[in-house]
Amino acid sequence: MRVLPALVAVGGTASFAAAQRVVSMGIGKTKRLPPLHKRADPILQELHNNLTGGGYYAEVSVGTPPQTVNLILDTGSSDVWVLDSNANLCINRSMQEEEGGGCVATFDPSESSTYTALSDAPFQISYLDGSGASGTYFQDHINIGGTEIESLQMGLAEESDIDSGLLGIGYSANVAARDAYPTIIDLLEQQDLIAIRAYSLWLNAYSADMGTILFGGVDTEKFVGELIAVPVLPDSRTDIYHSFTVTLSSLILNYTDGSTDTIVQQPVPVILDSGTTLTYLPAPMAGDIYSALGAVDDTSYTGLVYIDCAYLRSESGLTFDFQFGGRSGPLVRVPINEMVLDNIMEYAEIEPLLPPGMPFADNVCSFGIHPGEEGVYLLGDTFLRSAYVVYDLENNEVAMAQAHINSSRSNVLEITVDGIPDVSGVASQVTAEQTATGLPGPAGNLPTVTVTARPDPNDGENAGPKTLTAPPVWEVAAIATVAGLSGLMGVGLFVL
Repeated sequence: MRVLPALVAVGGTASFAAAQRVVSMGIGKTKRLPPLHKRADPILQELHNNLTGGGYYAEVSVGTPPQTVNLILDTGSSDVWVLDSNANLCINRSMQEEEGGGCVATFDPSESSTYTALSDAPFQISYLDGSGASGTYFQDHINIGGTEIESLQMGLAEESDIDSGLLGIGYSANVAARDAYPTIIDLLEQQDLIAIRAYSLWLNAYSADMGTILFGGVDTEKFVGELIAVPVLPDSRTDIYHSFTVTLSSLILNYTDGSTDTIVQQPVPVILDSGTTLTYLPAPMAGDIYSALGAVDDTSYTGLVYIDCAYLRSESGLTFDFQFGGRSGPLVRVPINEMVLDNIMEYAEIEPLLPPGMPFADNVCSFGIHPGEEGVYLLGDTFLRSAYVVYDLENNEVAMAQAHINSSRSNVLEITVDGIPDVSGVASQVTAEQTATGLPGPAGNLPTVTVTARPDPNDGENAGPKTLTAPPVWEVAAIATVAGLSGLMGVGLFVL
């Protein structure tokens, strides 16, 4: 275990936080309901993108004078890019009809006195789902959370079928440019705005409107128990770090009668990606979960997995235990109501497309676990909302703990040059016992206990050990080849 790093408490004011080299920024979920739209494809509807897309947005300003833009926060990519005010999607009505809407926010370079075009640096990014953006790179100032970063290289998209730019906060080796350049995380450190290239992410519950990202800091009021770190896995061919790939060593489905289903028995490389709204697991593992819960996989047609909305009842009590890096690694418990999304019946057009004979057709929700492409497994927002995650790009490790959902208190500590602090969050306890009936599960029943975490009001900051858990050598060897596929990431999907 490393020597306990110095902990620097950060007060409630933004100015003091900035003085202590912590940059705090609120993030929010999109509330708009995009329209369904027809395609030439026989499936007709882009249900998957419309119902599960959107992600978490950060409001930033670019240029001088500042222009406000909303960008999708994405740990799975590394470029910051904005939509040009004259981008095709923003001005072409037929394209807007085809894509289901126009642009969320744009940037006009002619209105910024600090804008510098990088004409010899073309910007082009394409994603596995067929979407993408292209244009040129430029340099300008960007302001996040009241902190200005000077001369950041960004992409200016002149052609795009994505309605918003992205705030990529991954490794510099993962930028879309041919040659790596300093990313926003690199410049935060280089301009002495944070002490180390590290940040923490708290998305909060699915029902909540806002979460928080702390560049250079952690908030002990936003997680439960200990922060435990695991190593990030590099590309096996180049030994370069491209993405936040870690070892998922165990996944267990817990029923309220104490019985369990073990879903993951062998280590699986997974990428922690806030730009992905869903969680993507190997198809056999996803299929085991569908069988256990009575979910219907319709990803080949509508692109969705359907599940009974009855699981949203608080008394259902089912949970998923995700554990990383072996038995001593961090464990994050995800309640079923964070995996079941009540977003289907908002669309009147959906009913004719539902699979025939589905027993819960009049009470249908979508499910937040999907089968992933071979070798590409992602833990997106349906997982990350239950986790407090600290990303350390300097030491190539990720620390995790159970998220303290809906916390209104704050106790921020600076992450110093020594790395992620050895620190514990709030206490937790079992608070209720309830009985559930009528929900599908093993042998057709789901019995009794709900576990909830509550903070001890007298225990806001607890010193405690942080453990760095390294997987056994054989595990690293077993997954290194797959981890080497991590390559470039964006909007939660691989860049082509």
